Amino acid sequence: MLINLILRVLPYWIREPLVIAASLSFGVMCLYWYFTVGEWQRAAFGVVFLAIAVLRSFVLRREWRSRPRAGQVV
Repeated sequence: MLINLILRVLPYWIREPLVIAASLSFGVMCLYWYFTVGEWQRAAFGVVFLAIAVLRSFVLRREWRSRPRAGQVV
């Protein structure tokens, strides 16, 4: 509940890198746990978290490129 409020208050250019970093860290932790312990469910969670990170990075990249540059005259 509190994290939802914090993420809504933060601007887009801060919120998205935080989501990407959290997804990457959770994905890597799940895959590490899969390689050390086993069971395919852990690998599935890792792949899901990594897919979320990749999707959000593509969205952030598209949004970043669509913004006009500060020094550019229109």
